[in-house]
Amino acid sequence: MLSTLLVAVSIAIPLGVLAAWKARHLVDRLVMTFAVLGFAMPVFLVGYVLIYLFAVKLGWLPVQGYVPIREGLWPWAESLILPSVALGITYMALIARITRASMLEVLAQDYIRTATSKGLTTDRVLLLHALKNASVPIVTVIGIGIALLISGVVITETVFNIPGLGRLTVDAVLKRDYPIVQGLIIVFAAAKVLVNLVIDISYVFLDPRIRY
Repeated sequence: MLSTLLVAVSIAIPLGVLAAWKARHLVDRLVMTFAVLGFAMPVFLVGYVLIYLFAVKLGWLPVQGYVPIREGLWPWAESLILPSVALGITYMALIARITRASMLEVLAQDYIRTATSKGLTTDRVLLLHALKNASVPIVTVIGIGIALLISGVVITETVFNIPGLGRLTVDAVLKRDYPIVQGLIIVFAAAKVLVNLVIDISYVFLDPRIRY
């Protein structure tokens, strides 16, 4: 789940920034189309579509299963590509939409026009001025979206037959193994609380006006 989180954030934020910079252009429409479809499609459907295209039709990746890293770096990564993409698409769509909305609001401010009129390059205006001031809502939705990953990992590991906490949750529920279910709920809740705590602490560094 951590790798999915990192990949989703590293892709979604640049897409949202690009969409805001090219608002109402073709790039913006393409990014928003991806965001709407990605957020609307359920994780299991995305998983089966990816399996059909890249495993069954093209034969590039394995259909299901998990290969431990001790058996080779590439086989291990190969077994995680489709599950990570299937799990991360919804999360990427959510972050991209919020990034675009926050960036559009910031880009309309007077200090952005002042920075542009002073001759600053586009990348400095977007990254140092706009993105920094739009980062609080983006970071907030990253923390909120952890719930999407937690719920999605249960479905993804079942679809791709991966032995993880999600698959263990499904098996425990089917077998009515209540101690396991309770333990997993505590683990998932603790992970979400920890991530949200880190997000809250990061506000102090992103916005100096925030104090605890």
